[in-house]
Amino acid sequence: EVAACAPDDPVAAGVLRAAARHMAESAAAVCPASGAPSIALTGGLFKMGEPLLGPLGEELAARLPHARRVAADGDPLHGAVRIAADLAGGALTLPADGTMLYVPRERL
Repeated sequence: EVAACAPDDPVAAGVLRAAARHMAESAAAVCPASGAPSIALTGGLFKMGEPLLGPLGEELAARLPHARRVAADGDPLHGAVRIAADLAGGALTLPADGTMLYVPRERL
């Protein structure tokens, strides 16, 4: 398991850092630039604990300093059902703000 190796293996730690960066980029792509967006960390990956959560916290703080972390409002199945119901009912549409569809590029 990568998380178990991360404390003593820089390659494993780098894999988790890259994963955390991509997660934070995804969150930043859909969070409004102003206001106080909320972010809930859900899913089995977060059971890895500190080897992933540490870098993710740093990456989120760098990209979304104005966002706050909240507890999930249900389990992943509840979220999937809610999204499916919203899609079926036409409640979900593409965001009007073009920056919400932006995929950041790696800085050189």
